[in-house]
Amino acid sequence: HLSVRYSRQKLPREIFVETMLLFIQNHCLSSLPSRINKVSQRTASYILGLNYPNDIVSACKMNPYCMYIYGQVLLDAESRERTSCHVVLVGFFEEKRARYCIRLLDVFQAEDGSSVSGCLLNVLQKFELPAGNMVAFYVNDQEQTSGSVVSQIQELNPQVIDLGGLYSVPDSACSAGLQAHSSQVQELIASIYEHFSACSTSNDNLKMLFAGIEGIKDTSAPLSHSCEEFCVLVQRMLEMWSDLVSYFTSCDENNDKAKQICSQLENPKVRITLMFLDHALGPLRAFKQHLQQSKGSVRADLVQILREASGLLRSYASSFLRPQAVIRYLKERDPAILENSTFCLPATELSLGGVVEDFISAREEELADSINVFHDECLAFYKTLTTSIADSLPLSDSVLRGISQLLSPAGRLKVTGKSIVDLAVQFGICSEPEDSAKLTDEFLEYQLVEDEEDTPSTLPLERYWCNVLKTFPPESIFKRLVLCFLILPCPSLEAEKIFAQAVENGDVAHWDDSSEESDTDLTKELDSNDDSSLDHTEVKISPIRNGQMKKNRGSYAIGELVWGKVKGFSWWPGLVVVWKGRVLPVSMRRVEWFGDGMFSEIHTEGLLPFAAFAKCFCSKSYEGLPTYRNAIYQILEVQWIRYLTVLLKTRAMLDWAFGGFQPMGPDGFLPPVGHSHCSVMYFNSLQGNYSLSPDFCLSCGTANIEIVHPLFVGSLCFKCKENFTETLYRYDDDGYQSYCTVCCAGQEVILCGNASCCRCFCKECLNMLVGPATFDKLKEVDPWSCYICLPSKCYGVLKLRPDWSVRVQEYFANNSAFEFEPHRVYPSIPAHKRRPIRVLSLFDGIATGYLVLRDLGFKVERYIASEICEDSIAVGMIKHEGQIEYVKDVRTITRKHLAEWGPFDLLIGGSPCNDLSMVNPARKGLFEGTGRLFFEYYRMLTMMRPREDDDRPFFWLFENVVAMSAHDKADICRFLECNPVMIDAVKVSPAHRARYFWGNLPGMNRPLATSLTDKVELQDCLEVGRTAMFNKVRTITTKSNSIKQGKMGPLPVTMNGKEDYLWCTEMERIFGFPKHYTDVNNMGRGQRQKVLGRSWSVPVIRHLFAPLKDYFACE
Repeated sequence: HLSVRYSRQKLPREIFVETMLLFIQNHCLSSLPSRINKVSQRTASYILGLNYPNDIVSACKMNPYCMYIYGQVLLDAESRERTSCHVVLVGFFEEKRARYCIRLLDVFQAEDGSSVSGCLLNVLQKFELPAGNMVAFYVNDQEQTSGSVVSQIQELNPQVIDLGGLYSVPDSACSAGLQAHSSQVQELIASIYEHFSACSTSNDNLKMLFAGIEGIKDTSAPLSHSCEEFCVLVQRMLEMWSDLVSYFTSCDENNDKAKQICSQLENPKVRITLMFLDHALGPLRAFKQHLQQSKGSVRADLVQILREASGLLRSYASSFLRPQAVIRYLKERDPAILENSTFCLPATELSLGGVVEDFISAREEELADSINVFHDECLAFYKTLTTSIADSLPLSDSVLRGISQLLSPAGRLKVTGKSIVDLAVQFGICSEPEDSAKLTDEFLEYQLVEDEEDTPSTLPLERYWCNVLKTFPPESIFKRLVLCFLILPCPSLEAEKIFAQAVENGDVAHWDDSSEESDTDLTKELDSNDDSSLDHTEVKISPIRNGQMKKNRGSYAIGELVWGKVKGFSWWPGLVVVWKGRVLPVSMRRVEWFGDGMFSEIHTEGLLPFAAFAKCFCSKSYEGLPTYRNAIYQILEVQWIRYLTVLLKTRAMLDWAFGGFQPMGPDGFLPPVGHSHCSVMYFNSLQGNYSLSPDFCLSCGTANIEIVHPLFVGSLCFKCKENFTETLYRYDDDGYQSYCTVCCAGQEVILCGNASCCRCFCKECLNMLVGPATFDKLKEVDPWSCYICLPSKCYGVLKLRPDWSVRVQEYFANNSAFEFEPHRVYPSIPAHKRRPIRVLSLFDGIATGYLVLRDLGFKVERYIASEICEDSIAVGMIKHEGQIEYVKDVRTITRKHLAEWGPFDLLIGGSPCNDLSMVNPARKGLFEGTGRLFFEYYRMLTMMRPREDDDRPFFWLFENVVAMSAHDKADICRFLECNPVMIDAVKVSPAHRARYFWGNLPGMNRPLATSLTDKVELQDCLEVGRTAMFNKVRTITTKSNSIKQGKMGPLPVTMNGKEDYLWCTEMERIFGFPKHYTDVNNMGRGQRQKVLGRSWSVPVIRHLFAPLKDYFACE
């Protein structure tokens, strides 16, 4: 954690000049509870935001942003001069608040001959906004300055996108089509409106025809330039066609204009043209309506609009082009394709609409002379619309579609890696091949993440992406790409609506009547603050602080560590920070919470000194809530750093906390006056002379050692031994160890670059044991092989034991705190007395036990399996031809059943590990959830064990995950009355799969050896033509992303030069199953991986079952 400070800069006075105040007065006060006659500087600060402009500048420097420029905005509508200004706003995505935010940046007037583009450039320089982070802009200017503004912005950043044309597509395309064609229709509408305007008619049809059509009143352009208005007008004319004909027929015979209109209305060519226009403009009108209904701040509307926009060009091109020509035009945008008659559909296949085709059939004779001309006009109209749309769209059809699919959670699997790279290149994010490769890996990681209980359909799009982006680091290319899309401007883009959004995103919610001051008062305030005191007000970014901290009045000083109680949460650690306001209430404090960096204003009655650690610490939150665990680590580090120069490990810090924070005690939580140092600790001396004493714990440095470290020369204390036992085989979703290989702790780790290794080493161990700054040096080494993969020698004081692999096995075989009586030993049965074996298999899965017994040649008299998964049952039933008897849920088996089915010779099973595995943060342990199913196995074992006087051999085997808590493991050992052996399938197969096995099978502790039939290399398991990228793969689980070799790593197989997933048949071979073993019941790839991910490794079970051949009959 780095201590970072920013200074809140004093606002330049020129920001609040009269231009800004006039704009706020006329356009930004509707959100305030009462109308103000004259806006003061204080009110302006609430409208703009109390942290303006620092918060805006900071957001734009760190993330992509969009710029809005509105021109010809009136400053004072009541003034005769009617002066206007240009308004600049920026939009960016706030991850913490999961929202799209538009903020007012500046208001300016282009005076003294200065250009608008020049003034805009001055705004960017004034606020130091990086042009490279500007992704898109929108210009709404009624003057002829918008072209120069666009050119100026694109000169600063050639990759920036002008989205103004996208949202004006309906009106611009409609206007272009109508101006180039349909002269008869234009003349007819103009004549009818002229008659309506000149005559004092009382005809209801004419009144209804032009009701609400404002654009028709413009004499310079009698035809409406609004797509929506024109479509409404055409639709009304068609509906009242007969009434219009009747009306103009009944007009005065001397009215030549009325006769001309009547003649046009009776012409079927004019009517059919209007019908065609109603059909042809339908998609544009629908798009326009969606634009009008959308809310710019709602990103789901943006997804829908982009999706529809991407379909517009395709829709119109498909109306008159052949399919292959459509594909080519969408790709090349070549106008010559539209003019090539060989690419156009025949006249009879043009998209004219069902109403038009019916009318042509009914009036075939009347239209015989004009039908060819009509077809030519329709074709020309479609070409004009298509050309206009293509010119207006700032991005290609595929890019628009790709953006909409990527932003939509439902389209996650529809987007390819290539299209994502193309999008990144289009937006200037990917310029190097390595960037493209990194983006592809990150996108694949996103695709493979399984949905949680809150499905994307139940979450707002902003919240969904906020949750997704949290899992990616700040430097992630994929994260930046998504943020670029999330900040694209979206209608409605009317000036007043955008201004209203900007006001809402300021601090107007905190404004009240008492906040209003006169300009004179504020001027005095600014004058009195001309010194630099305001420049040094600290804004806390990191919870770690050093040095002097000033006192607040009353208890809980600024900088003091506290516990706070907020509704809905357990007691949470925090830091008292500077009160945000002029006057500090006596009984209130502002607290920043560790773990998530959020702030609260809380009553002092809801606070406790951090010395109350034992009272406030919540063990359940610590075990199940990563944010709480991080908060505990962070606050302990803060307190430790205040007095010590060396960090202890996290578990040692917890012990220090529960022990009363000695030697300083509770007084240590007061803000430090100066730096204090403890005596030099063990690890400091390590760095000085590079000598290591076996009398100290290699993990934490304490002297109370318990056992030798199984991997490295050194020892472990009791606490670190427990931690080592729990976490050595705990892996994250990326396939690497969750914690350091040396100490099984550590906050920051470096991963081994060896493709077959999953070890990691923490910063503290490397810097203390290997040498100062080792961690930073190794970060520059790529790939780096860890100290287990490297030859065994001394690195600093860290030395790998030559026999570490044997010691690890012995460690896990004898690491229980319990000592048990040895199992009963059964003598071998003479061959002629051996009989077939009877087996009860609990949680049977896909019948691995039966398969191994048959492969080893055992005669199986009866195999009864308890399993509830229908897919697993189907595999066992079909592949073993009904030889297995299924009894469903184990909880239904009684002593009576066992008496009827038995006696049994072998009991096997492995209960579900969901609630036992340390990988699951929401695990419930052995006594809750699926963990309780262990006791069903124990119940069966208790009922099936033979009496002491019964010499019949009886064997049993129980399996579960290695990465379980020490408490759960100890409880299982206590019930089963033995310690487990740990076996990793990586020695006899191409995949890691470390598991604990409890049981009384003969020779369970013997070394695991490969057989001639075992496939130990990944290449041996692949189909022809496929190449393995690794010799060994990571543990394959039920999750699809476990196939990937590391969180950011590649896939394990290449085919035709491309990375690929493991095929189902290949996964079957890795587990040791026959080819197509799970290919039953029409199961898909996901289902087959799930049943395999829950199964046992066949070579490991063969290793365990082989000694039973001395007791039971074989083929």
